[in-house]
Amino acid sequence: MSLDRLLFPRPETPRVSVERTPVEATCPSCDGTNVARYPVANYQGPRMVVKCQDCFTHLAVTRPEPEDHWPAWRSPTRDWAPSRLG
Repeated sequence: MSLDRLLFPRPETPRVSVERTPVEATCPSCDGTNVARYPVANYQGPRMVVKCQDCFTHLAVTRPEPEDHWPAWRSPTRDWAPSRLG
């Protein structure tokens, strides 16, 4: 893990937003093609979603990969195997 995952500056703008990466897909609900992938925080923890930007239908929800840099901070021991008790 690189140090940039542990230290990050205070936002310089009054509003924080995320980049929504366009995805080539068609929404099954509205047949729209305005589909994007971006990070969210929900009851399952940090996730990456692919959603229709017209009707907000979820097309996919996955765990973030290290290259997604989401969440902005994560524990350095996140990928360690748990130790055995006793």
